[in-house]
Amino acid sequence: MSSRLAALLVCSLLVPVAGCKGGKGKASTTPAAGTAQAAAAMGTWPAWLDLTPLLEVARSHAPEKTIAALTQASQLLRDGKARTADARLSPLADSDGRHWISVARADIAAIYFTTCIRGVVWRLVDLKPDTPPTRSSDFSEDTKIEPGDISVEAMLVNLDAAIAARDPALQTQARIARARVTAYSARCPANDGVQEMSEGILKNDLATLAAENHLTPDLAYLWAGVQMAEFSGAAAKPFLLLAKEGGYTDPSVVYMLGVIALEQRELDRAEAHAREAADLYASQSDKEQQAQAVVLRGEVARARKDAKVARQHYEAALKLQPGHPTAILGIARLVLAAEGSSRAITYLQSALPQVLRKGPLRAEDISVVAGDLEALTMLANDMEIAALVREALLAEVELEPDLSRRGLRYFFAATIDARLGEYNHARAHAVLARDEFRATEAPPPVDVDSFLSRVEALAPEGS
Repeated sequence: MSSRLAALLVCSLLVPVAGCKGGKGKASTTPAAGTAQAAAAMGTWPAWLDLTPLLEVARSHAPEKTIAALTQASQLLRDGKARTADARLSPLADSDGRHWISVARADIAAIYFTTCIRGVVWRLVDLKPDTPPTRSSDFSEDTKIEPGDISVEAMLVNLDAAIAARDPALQTQARIARARVTAYSARCPANDGVQEMSEGILKNDLATLAAENHLTPDLAYLWAGVQMAEFSGAAAKPFLLLAKEGGYTDPSVVYMLGVIALEQRELDRAEAHAREAADLYASQSDKEQQAQAVVLRGEVARARKDAKVARQHYEAALKLQPGHPTAILGIARLVLAAEGSSRAITYLQSALPQVLRKGPLRAEDISVVAGDLEALTMLANDMEIAALVREALLAEVELEPDLSRRGLRYFFAATIDARLGEYNHARAHAVLARDEFRATEAPPPVDVDSFLSRVEALAPEGS
C-alpha cells in the first residue's frame, strides 16, 4: 500500500485536519524518552472525561470559587450531566477565574456536544453515566437556537483571551481546549472561511503542544493524523502509541497502526491490528469502518501474495459496504495479475453499478455518487489501474439511460485522462460530460468549466 493510499484511508477516519493535504516542511519530532510519562501527566483520556487533569492544574492557579465550581462540574460529568455541568460554570463567566471557566466550558463542549447547529452553536444534553455523545450536524434554517446552546465564536474568543494571559499553565490548558474546539469547528463550520481559520489554528496549536510535550491523548491522535497525511506512517506512529497509552481507545487508533505496519511491511502486526480494528468496529455496528478494516486485511493478504484470502476479504468488505472503492480496486488488481487487463476491465464494469447505483438518480443522490466515483478514481493511484478504471467508465457509456450518471462517467474518465497526460482526451470527455449535465434539469455535481480551465493551464502548448 502506498503512503498516498494510507493517507487517504486515514483521512476517512479522522476529524479533518489541515484538509488532509500533502504538505512541505518537517515531520514532528519523535517524542523523547519518558514522553509516555509526560503524557500521563497531561492526563489520561478517561480522566479528561470529567476534567480531572484540568482541575488538578487549576487547584494551584485559580481562585477558590472557581475551583469549587470546577469540582462540582467534574462530579456532574461523572454523572453524565454535561449540560448541567456547563450551566453550573456559566454564572462565573465574568468572574476573576473567568479564563479557567472558559477553558473548562470549552473542554466540556468539545467532548460532549451532541448537535452542531449551522456551525454557529453546539448543543449539550444530559446523558446517562458512561454514555458517549452521538454527534450530528444540523444546517436547517428552521432549527431554533435555544437558551443554553453554546456559541462557537464566543468560545474561541474567550480561549484567545486565556491564551493571551501570562500564566503558562493557563496558556497550555487553553491551547488544549482550543485545539479540541477547532477540530470540530473545522468539521462543522459556519462557512468556508471559518473552516479554513479553524484548520489553521488547529494545526498550529497541535504543533505547539507537540513541541512542548503537552499533547493529551486525544490530541496526540489528531497530531498523528497530520503526520500521517503530510509525512509518513513512521512520523505518525509515536503519537498513535502516545494516544493509545493514554487510554484513547477509538478503534481508528488500532486501524491506523495497522496501516503503518503494512506500510513498513510488518505483515503479522498489520494483520493483528486490522483484525482487532474490524472486531472493534463490528462491536459498534459501524459497518463502513468495519469494511475499511476488512479491506486492510485484504491488503495484507495481497502483500503476502495470497490472492485467494485477499479476495475473500475484499468481497467481505463489499458485503458490508457495497461499492467500497478500495475493495473494488483490490479485486481488480488481483484479476489483472491473474487474468490480464481485459478481464480486469470486465470486472470493473460489473462492479460499477455498486458505485453508480441502479435506476434513475434522484437529485439528492447525485452528489453522493459523484463522491463515490471520485474516491474510486483517486484511489486508482497507479497509472495501469487508473487506465483500466477509465476504460470501464467509458465502456458502453452511450447505453447508460440516466444523463447525470452518463455525465459523471465522462467527467471522471476525463480526470483520469488528465492524470495520464492525455489532455486532448480530457477536454473531449469533459465537454461530453458538460453536454450531458446541461441536458438535465438538476445542477451539475461537479464543476466542469473549472476542470477545463485547469486542463488548459496544465497542457503543454499545442496539445
